[in-house]
Amino acid sequence: MENELIPLTVIGMMSGSSLDGMDICVCKFIPHQDGSISHEIIAADTIEYEAEWIDHLNNALHFSVSDYFSFVADYSYYIGIMAKDFIDVYDVDVDLISSHGHTLDHRPQDGISIQIGDPGVIAALTHIDTVADFRVQDVTLGGQGAPIIPIAEKVLWPEIKSFINLGGIANISIHSDESIIAWDTIPCNQVLNDQAMILGAEYDENGDWAKEGTYHDGLADAWDQLEYFGLDFPKSLDNNWIKEVYLPIISDLRVAPKDALHTACHHIAIQIKKDLQRNAQRLPNKIMLTGGGAHNKYLVHCIEKQLLSIGIEIIIPSEVVVNYKEAVMTALLGYLHAMDIPSTIPSVTGADRPTIAGKYCKG
Repeated sequence: MENELIPLTVIGMMSGSSLDGMDICVCKFIPHQDGSISHEIIAADTIEYEAEWIDHLNNALHFSVSDYFSFVADYSYYIGIMAKDFIDVYDVDVDLISSHGHTLDHRPQDGISIQIGDPGVIAALTHIDTVADFRVQDVTLGGQGAPIIPIAEKVLWPEIKSFINLGGIANISIHSDESIIAWDTIPCNQVLNDQAMILGAEYDENGDWAKEGTYHDGLADAWDQLEYFGLDFPKSLDNNWIKEVYLPIISDLRVAPKDALHTACHHIAIQIKKDLQRNAQRLPNKIMLTGGGAHNKYLVHCIEKQLLSIGIEIIIPSEVVVNYKEAVMTALLGYLHAMDIPSTIPSVTGADRPTIAGKYCKG
């Protein structure tokens, strides 16, 4: 017998591949008789990582075994206290915590996808039931374990049928009556932030440096030759591949940071256009753009120019949706788990069957 759906207030915690911090969002989910679920965002904020945490998250896979497990335990405690403090500061009553954690290693072809942040530690520190680790079941069943955001798009924004999320990695989702397809298309903010840091800032504000640069044909051609861009979906990107394969091409070719930023913005836009033309059975008329990259005016300009050439209009939603869509998604994954509702989509990931994703720990 299925659980009766009830309203719950859930904290969603999302640490993205761009390493800018932990996005935290408190959402109230309300089920309706027609089967739909509406949501209200009660509070949202980003807790920036200190430099030491960024360094550790970047290099954890190179630690000794002992240091690695010490770091994982410390990180779980750190984000547990973060959740506890957030609840105190915003004075919210919360039924459930849902934590995506931070992805350290993602190699679904080898059955591996590691998101650190133990739900048992978070639950113990906050006295609130916690669910986390949403990818492992899908990967075990032969899926990519990613993207996982399409379930939130389907449930929370049913009127929109196509989405681009410009996070550390850009991904695309296309919804139809028959199925949902989604895939990681290209490295995005990870590349832009990496080059901005060389110039002395955490990110390229408005894409101003990118706008000043010039297009580097050799860099774009080298990126185009990478095997990933020729693969069909389902497919997903690993942060370590970006650091070890994608980014070094910039330094190998001695491309100046502004030129790399300029080339990356255009390359991202062109690849998104190519992926839509190749994978969409029918091109959408409109597509919702979210994620940190949506604040980069030059990147958005490049994408808009490419998509308008094939008849697609960009929609940019409210700032809270742009900034916290993935944290809202994580909150929804926790809600669906609590309600015994599957949250993975085989047509997206390639898994054998849908699963009720996540590990649940009592507070």
